[in-house]
Amino acid sequence: MKKLYIFITAIFVANLVFAQSIFTNPITGTDPGLVNPFTAGQTVDPNITVSGIGRGAGVNGNTANDRYNGSSWNTAALDPTAYFEFVITPTSGNSINFISFVYTGQRSSTNISNFAFRSSIDGFTADIGTPVVAGATLDLSAPQYQSISSAITFRFYAWGPLAAAGNTFSINDFTFNGLTGVLPVSMEYFTGAPLSNALSLHWKANCSSTRSVDFAIERSSNGRNFTEINSFAATAVRCQQPFSFSDNNAAAGKNYYRIKVTEDYGKIFYSSIIVLLNAADGFEIAGVLPTVVNSTAVLNVTAAKKMQATFIISDYAGRKQTQQVHSLVAGSNQLLINTAGLPAGTYNVTGITATGLTGTTRFIKQ
Repeated sequence: MKKLYIFITAIFVANLVFAQSIFTNPITGTDPGLVNPFTAGQTVDPNITVSGIGRGAGVNGNTANDRYNGSSWNTAALDPTAYFEFVITPTSGNSINFISFVYTGQRSSTNISNFAFRSSIDGFTADIGTPVVAGATLDLSAPQYQSISSAITFRFYAWGPLAAAGNTFSINDFTFNGLTGVLPVSMEYFTGAPLSNALSLHWKANCSSTRSVDFAIERSSNGRNFTEINSFAATAVRCQQPFSFSDNNAAAGKNYYRIKVTEDYGKIFYSSIIVLLNAADGFEIAGVLPTVVNSTAVLNVTAAKKMQATFIISDYAGRKQTQQVHSLVAGSNQLLINTAGLPAGTYNVTGITATGLTGTTRFIKQ
């Protein structure tokens, strides 16, 4: 009986997680860098979907066999549009615990001497590890890269200071290491709205696979550094009902919120981040999910009050492609945008209200 118990336990663990390499590509073939994104030859964990390796609008594809090669890394400082990009999305009901990102690289000139690796977790502001030209293993074991339950984007930047337009840099192969598995607790939604002199948060969790769960509400002024402002425990039965929390001490202007969820056996994951405005007027475009779009995407917008806004999609040269009008509620809004008719490329989404308020974000259409 003891041997049978151990065998059953081993089967359960094997089904729960898929270990180590979750997304890898040796990048072989003729001129992979001319394809955006490049997906041929990649191996992907069954619990995730990926974009492949792509490039931002500030990088030109370049010929070279067996490596993803780019040119025009020609600025004296980091160009926010000049990067290689990876989008990784857990499938429904699964999560990712990242371990590391491993790559090898190559350049044509020593003028390309600066590199940065960043993620969408903090809006691509904080460096991850110390990437170098020849390759490195970059640590992704920090808490913010654990229990990822929605799309996450990583970007690899390179720049001068004296680079010329013809200088190239390539990633020759890469691997994301980590664990994926079933997520016993999942967030069905997480929204918020202004309420009198407070900001009100609302969420619903599915806790059917755990006996109890701890929720910690965290707030930030910049979307990177969060502080716990309240916490409480709930049983699986209590999770059948929605939750609410009113923040009576929100700062003036933008406030970022997320929910830290701790399951009864210690596993931790975080909700998506929402932005709320503690102001009499205004709106903010918080971003587009996913950042690499096929036919439709969700535009996340927060408004200080009920208003109407026009959202214009334009190409990288500023030419208007489509226009949509949406009525915004006070608080967080998720707007569906249709990109099926757009050719592949980089686009801006600009929102304009009747009073002249504006906001802009960017996405890539495959």
